Amino acid sequence: MNLLLPSSPLEDPWVALDLETTGLSREDDRIIEIGAVKFQGDRVLDTYRTFVNPNRRLDDFIRRYTGISQADVDDAPSFASVAADLVAFVGSSPIVGHNLAFDLGFLGMQQVRLENPVCDTWDMAYVISPRQRDYSLGGLAMALGVSHDRPHRALEDATATMGVFLKLADQMGELDPLALAEMQRLAGRSSWVLSHILERFDGVRSPAFVPAESQGRDISGLDTEALRERLRHGRALRANQLGSDLDVDLVGGLFDDDGPLSRAISGFEGRPEQVEMARRVADAINGGERLIVEAGTGVGKSLAYLLPAALYALANNKRVVVSTNTINLQEQLLTKDVPILVRALGELPDVRAEDFRFTQLKGRANYLCMKRWHHMRSNESISEDEARMLAKTLVWLESTSTGDRSEINLGHWSSAAPWDRLSAQGALDCPGSGGPCFLRAARDKAAASHLVIVNHALLLSDLTTGGALIPDYDVLIIDEAHHLEDEATRHLGFEVAQSRIDDQLQSLSGERGLLNVAVTAFRSSTAAAGRRETVEEAAALIVGLLPRLRDQMAGMFSMLSSILAEGAEGGPSRMQELRITSGTRAQPGWSDLEVQWENVDLVLAELGNGLRRLETSLEGLEEAGLIGYDGLLIEVTKAQQANTDLRQGLSEVIPKPEPGGIYWATRGRQGTDLILHKAPLHVGETLNEQLFSKKECVVMTSATLSTNGTFDHTRGRTGFDDAEELLLGSPFDYEKAAMICVPSDMPEPTSREYQEAVVQAVKGSALAAGGHTMALFTSHAALRAVASAVRGDMQANGISVLAQGVDGTPAQLLRRFLDDPKSLLIGTSSFWEGVDMPGDSLEVLLVARLPFNVPSEPVFASRSEQYEDQFGEFAIPQAILRLRQGFGRLIRTKTDKGVAVILDRRIVSRRYGKAFLDSLPPGTFKGCSLKTLPDEIREWLA
Repeated sequence: MNLLLPSSPLEDPWVALDLETTGLSREDDRIIEIGAVKFQGDRVLDTYRTFVNPNRRLDDFIRRYTGISQADVDDAPSFASVAADLVAFVGSSPIVGHNLAFDLGFLGMQQVRLENPVCDTWDMAYVISPRQRDYSLGGLAMALGVSHDRPHRALEDATATMGVFLKLADQMGELDPLALAEMQRLAGRSSWVLSHILERFDGVRSPAFVPAESQGRDISGLDTEALRERLRHGRALRANQLGSDLDVDLVGGLFDDDGPLSRAISGFEGRPEQVEMARRVADAINGGERLIVEAGTGVGKSLAYLLPAALYALANNKRVVVSTNTINLQEQLLTKDVPILVRALGELPDVRAEDFRFTQLKGRANYLCMKRWHHMRSNESISEDEARMLAKTLVWLESTSTGDRSEINLGHWSSAAPWDRLSAQGALDCPGSGGPCFLRAARDKAAASHLVIVNHALLLSDLTTGGALIPDYDVLIIDEAHHLEDEATRHLGFEVAQSRIDDQLQSLSGERGLLNVAVTAFRSSTAAAGRRETVEEAAALIVGLLPRLRDQMAGMFSMLSSILAEGAEGGPSRMQELRITSGTRAQPGWSDLEVQWENVDLVLAELGNGLRRLETSLEGLEEAGLIGYDGLLIEVTKAQQANTDLRQGLSEVIPKPEPGGIYWATRGRQGTDLILHKAPLHVGETLNEQLFSKKECVVMTSATLSTNGTFDHTRGRTGFDDAEELLLGSPFDYEKAAMICVPSDMPEPTSREYQEAVVQAVKGSALAAGGHTMALFTSHAALRAVASAVRGDMQANGISVLAQGVDGTPAQLLRRFLDDPKSLLIGTSSFWEGVDMPGDSLEVLLVARLPFNVPSEPVFASRSEQYEDQFGEFAIPQAILRLRQGFGRLIRTKTDKGVAVILDRRIVSRRYGKAFLDSLPPGTFKGCSLKTLPDEIREWLA
């Protein structure tokens, strides 16, 4: 470790500080423990620890989380009596902490305001280790090899913070001097918490002494030439003039017990369902047909469509696009299935597997835009979040070949917010092409690839832009196709958020606004005085419009809110989501709203003219030396497009609704933000005309596409007409693998006794299985109530309770469940599908209610009205597909064994229940009561 260099930041004594508290609110919660370590280099000089009496009871969560008992704090001194000791211990030393603002905020509420220089290990790690998956103190300690034996205790956390700080400081000292100098410059233009340590490093490694390896870097410290080299890709595919069909028998033979796949996959087992699917996909490609395939869990559908698709692409030098809904499946295809595919192809004598090229292509928002990056760093004033993000991406740019945000951990929403201003999302008409461009490189790589993997969002964005985003292709395979309608609904609609309009207008004005940046850019430029005056005039015109626009907009939204509140059942306080129907538009106040909209629209039109004038005034000044010129033009274009989209959206929602549109309004979480939405009533016709009909072959597949043994519902909803059909079961022996129980004495969901019965069933099931249990809910309120009711009994039996929204995010809970399956995982929508828990991790699955949509949800309600039998023809098929997805979490491999418990007796008491039961895999249906359920579970699992 490079410690104690002359003038090193570590030459000074530092104090690592940590607090434990009764909760997260500095206003309402209290400090219960203080820990601090004074150190110099890796030598501990002194330590300080004390409990603090909060004068309140500690809740169960805090006692479990920290291990601090009520007796520990009841016998402790008050904060007032230890405050002076803490201040004396810290003295004038710089302070380091992990998420230090949290601790300083609590001290500040107790009137202890430490003015010392500070440093935050979270910020250090965020910047220095951009790819680190976990920035928690425990995660960093593990990654850096720092001992952290008793997490969530103040002195132990402070000691771990010291160790993490030393490791990160050592890594910071190894950064290129120009990069360090750039970070110091960014810190100087903001209030960034790393300012002090960066200034100290700046004294150690002055950019005046630049080593040879720093030669060739630009003013930001970035090696642009090395970046260009990393972005080079092969030439675009040129399709063969004469096409060739697939040999269907050859495709089928790939899956033989002694075939290429058996040599590419350890423990390969042939599955007839997989062979049949592969052959049918090959037939569809040869015949230019549409094919819809339901392939149950365990079929291996990914390789069943990838192998014929790859053979076709290689033989004809053409491109195949595979679209998925989830990131998990994309990662599986890229890191697992495609490498297997390439190994299998390498076994074929007449196939040049080494020539097969594949890639993943994402939407604009996923790629860093270098022009916008340089534009942000050139601003004279930047925020702390912007300084942190610029420094993080500067480190990342030393190694990335994609510029894809998925490579790095952007952290929580506030720290991630600047990414939106750095991504290529707004760069619709990007000026120039001289510098490195990640988006262009990604598209060039896709143009040179035989297989391009996208998600449904990009597939549909490509549809709405007329095919401008994905290179030409004629074979499309849509996996996880049961999501296609919902994704199309989102992309063929729009939303207008009141808060987003405020942000949009704010981004134009003020010291850091676009208009001031545009005027300031001329200061050191060689542009003619006339150009500068024109820009200043355009900026002044827009600045003059903004107050009037804000007032007009506020009046319009106030009127709209009043109209919608009057139409809400239960009065204005109930208006969280409300459809805007012909009846709404017939209300007396709507005509007044249209008059107010006209006033808003006139000002928006003037704003658009001002922005176009600004853009025209900036054009052609590439050589004039304007600061951040390319990025500035992109921001002006983005502002114009946002203004155009806003005008069109408001026009459609208020005076000119489309006949096939669904319109509604929602209130944001804070109750003040009004959001207007539009969705199409039907997406099938658009998908058919603008997507399916433009491709030679389209294959739609999923594990859940059929209801009642047919594809009628899915084909009708998506417009996938005239398709060949293939309905494949699972190769798993569900009769031996899965037991299905519906307790006979379960009350109806509308009964008062229902909640208590759910608690009893969840508790008994989890105890019987020793954890290894997941309970699925359709309501967050019901989830929280059950979690609270069962937590005590679970903990008494050594079973952790992991409740979504209470104990962490879905991703965090899934990771914890897989690490310790002796847990009860309680989730809502995030866990109904796309979650893979193979082996004995999950042995019991409980479904609290049949997953019917909320009848009043605007899109669902509007589409229901198109059916004569709304419940039977629409609500039931939708719920069946969702239930099948939930059930699919239970049996994931051939050796899995588990129990599905359905706590909604309507599945046996109502006539429609048979359709649900018939749609599930053929497990063993076992009668039971709430009392005998635990015994049935133990017996089955044994």
